[in-house]
Amino acid sequence: MSQRYSKKIVGYAAYCISALAVVTVSQMSRADAASLSFSATGTNPISGGSSNALSATAVFDNSVAGQLKLTLTNTGPGASVPTDILTGLFWDYAGSPLSNLTLSSAKATSLITNNVTSTGDFDLTKVNGNKVEWGFAKTTASSGLGGTANVSSNQVTQHYGIGTAGFGINPGFGLSGGQQMNYGIITGYDSANPAVSGGTFIKNSATFTFTGLPTNFDLAKISNLRFQYGTGLDEPSTYYIAPPPPPKKVPEPGATVALGLFAVGALRVSKKKSLVSA
Repeated sequence: MSQRYSKKIVGYAAYCISALAVVTVSQMSRADAASLSFSATGTNPISGGSSNALSATAVFDNSVAGQLKLTLTNTGPGASVPTDILTGLFWDYAGSPLSNLTLSSAKATSLITNNVTSTGDFDLTKVNGNKVEWGFAKTTASSGLGGTANVSSNQVTQHYGIGTAGFGINPGFGLSGGQQMNYGIITGYDSANPAVSGGTFIKNSATFTFTGLPTNFDLAKISNLRFQYGTGLDEPSTYYIAPPPPPKKVPEPGATVALGLFAVGALRVSKKKSLVSA
């Protein structure tokens, strides 16, 4: 085989491999996303046969090394009864237990009392003196966090949770005295009864920062989220339901073109080789 034909064969092969490499890189998905959002909706049955809509979101963010930030938001309509108030979130993590995870701060930028909104930098671990209004609990028990409930099926099976009510969970969420629904999260009022209209609540959302995150932490392993309302585990809760997996992708036009180029290149190389051998 002449040197000229050898160079052409190498050139065809390099071109085809390069084309396939470009397509492969363009189809790679990012696995290092820094935030992940979960949402859930439901209804809160109330007296008289009516019901109130419930909805909330939880956004986890680990863009800062060693930290996990959680923004918990009530996205439903205004609260009318205590069981419309978002008071807790529970979740699971499919990786190794987060044994060093610690709640380092809990903040809100807006509070609402008697329909009057105040803004600022509110520390939810030190409101009303040193009383902790939101706390964090975790466990490695196979049964989860547990807690008191009228029906055992209402107990918390998740292994991590935050809340402004204790829910009977040991070691509990650290709330000492007062109405446990206070400093829960609402968007506002909607014909609120006296128990709600006279309370103090976080308006819209609160942000919680955890430290002690391991280096191999994977956001995608967060699952089984339970959004809890009211002050008892037998009161309304909603769950995040993962969407079905996307349909299997067909090869993109770029991939088809690259494969076609590879086939054409291989055919031309084969023909050249036959001519040289003749």
